[in-house]
Amino acid sequence: MQRLRNVHIKFDLKILLQYFLIILAILQCNTVFFREYGTIHSKIVVLLFIVVMLSLLFISTLEGIKKRINLKPILIFLICFGGLLIIFLVISFIRRSFTISSIFMLLIPLFMVPIMYVDYQNGNVDRILQVFKNIVVILACVSLVFWLLAMFGLNTNTTKLVSWGGVRSVYGYSFLHYISQGSVNFLGLPRVIRNTGIFVEAPMYSYILCMAMLVSIFLEKRDITFSWKTWILMITILTTTSSTGAIILAVTIFVKLTFFNKKTHFSIKILLVVLLIPVLLIIIANVISKKVDTNWYSSSSVRYNDFMAGFLAWRLHPWLGNGFGNYSVLVSNMDYRRLINNFNTGFSTGFMEMLAYGGIPAGMYYISPVAILLFKNRKIFVLSAIVFLLFVFTLVNDVYINYIFISYFWTIIIDKNERKRL
Repeated sequence: MQRLRNVHIKFDLKILLQYFLIILAILQCNTVFFREYGTIHSKIVVLLFIVVMLSLLFISTLEGIKKRINLKPILIFLICFGGLLIIFLVISFIRRSFTISSIFMLLIPLFMVPIMYVDYQNGNVDRILQVFKNIVVILACVSLVFWLLAMFGLNTNTTKLVSWGGVRSVYGYSFLHYISQGSVNFLGLPRVIRNTGIFVEAPMYSYILCMAMLVSIFLEKRDITFSWKTWILMITILTTTSSTGAIILAVTIFVKLTFFNKKTHFSIKILLVVLLIPVLLIIIANVISKKVDTNWYSSSSVRYNDFMAGFLAWRLHPWLGNGFGNYSVLVSNMDYRRLINNFNTGFSTGFMEMLAYGGIPAGMYYISPVAILLFKNRKIFVLSAIVFLLFVFTLVNDVYINYIFISYFWTIIIDKNERKRL
């Protein structure tokens, strides 16, 4: 009995650390707490994330050895993936020096894949992602309540100074919810307050919600119906008024209903595809039309210019890039009008930024797991493809959650017992 009790305590400690790790990863994702001006909150979050991740790696290693889990796939992964990554980073550093903090996120899979692999062998491969989903669902419920109160005119009672696009004030409710970006017209509705939750901007909150929604939809056993958690996440995505979030939501529902409905006959699926594709295209076109503006300073024009600036910067050194953290090469290729009085020099696409920084090898870092999963697991392939799509249209190349998902994809890839499901 004492032995079972000790195992139970150890099991609970591991789950507790996983929750702590995910909470820290979410806080790192441009929350008001992480970006608060004049504090060392960002350093504390990053340091604790490293400590917790290493603690989980230590526990997982001991567990793998004790249970005689085959760790050979992990060793091969660490040698191949880690070796290639280190060689590339050394060459990049010789060409243009960078700080460890600017490339730390690229190293996360070296620590997270062994942790997830041991969970996988214990039948809990997606446990960390389920922890992430559960926490985000709680955040969504809280934000929906305060968003509705804000829509009805409830005055805020807290103020924070954040450093994001300059130092500015954000207003919120009891440190649980913030109105960081005011209101916009969205899908024909006037003056909709943007639900930003605990984040400094709506697109980042939408990104987190979309990632949790993907877990809820593609890693659950339901065929047709969506769980209440999925509905909460989908509704909250719409309240962020993010065009990217709305498009990802429409694409995800379309893919789920047409390709992953086991109870529907193949001929019916074909009919659904024929009927739903026009609906999907109309939704996407409507969302884009509300955002597109021919003025050079509009958000749609700036985003298009970001893609062009990233492409032009990548073309300068396509094989090894211009160096990690070399943001000046992106700025120098932006529309000159954006540079007047530093009007808008922010960047919006993570993939193009990484291509400009690290060239083709950096691009392969993100594309490879998606391409390999096409031949490994159909459902996880779709999940990874949509995650990559989010990465293309959102600046999340330094967000830890993104690399936790990449670690999950590599865990699925390296396990030889995972059946090919096409």
